[in-house]
Amino acid sequence: MHESSTVGASTGVTGGRKVGRKPAFTAADVVAAAIAEGVDRFTLAAVAQRLGVVTPAIYRLFPSRDDLVVACLDAAAATLRIPSVDDDWRAALRLWADECWRVCEEYPGLSRLVYSYPTAFTRIDHVLSAYAEILGRSGRTPGQIMFALDFIGDTVFASHLGVESMRAADESGASGLDRVRGALDEDAALQPEDSWADRGFVDRKVDFIIAGLERDWPSL
Repeated sequence: MHESSTVGASTGVTGGRKVGRKPAFTAADVVAAAIAEGVDRFTLAAVAQRLGVVTPAIYRLFPSRDDLVVACLDAAAATLRIPSVDDDWRAALRLWADECWRVCEEYPGLSRLVYSYPTAFTRIDHVLSAYAEILGRSGRTPGQIMFALDFIGDTVFASHLGVESMRAADESGASGLDRVRGALDEDAALQPEDSWADRGFVDRKVDFIIAGLERDWPSL
């Protein structure tokens, strides 16, 4: 994991515009405000307003919005649990699925950000390495290991995107799930369930992937 722009570096990022006196807030405060706004959609103006400062003050710690995006990614990455040395590859993959789901829940907009920000996954290189070490003990190749982690991670993040659309309320207060129900007849082939706005089929999808890997791993 790269160390630039991390939240722990409360002294901020060097360079960029210097505006006025030293701000009475830390890099961690800025990151927390950006996360509260939504890591996929925050603006520096909204972050500044949330902190009660003018927008140029943010540039003392983060020269650009991209620097703040990276810091938000690092904040999420710092919370990711890694497998125990006693875990087998199945337990490691289930933990990976759980952690992917958790950070999507705790960092609003993260599932959208990882698909729109090409280098997002480079911020968790050390985490992927820890999972790869556990999976590697089962005799899998680096290609097979990355395939499994990517397959499950992509499944969870994409599923969370769908859940977000089911949860989102319109101006009338109706959720996406409510609108789907209103658009379908009772005899429609696909009947909406409450689980569509929650974790839904994610665990079954993960179990299905693991069951498939127990039978055969792709040649990579």
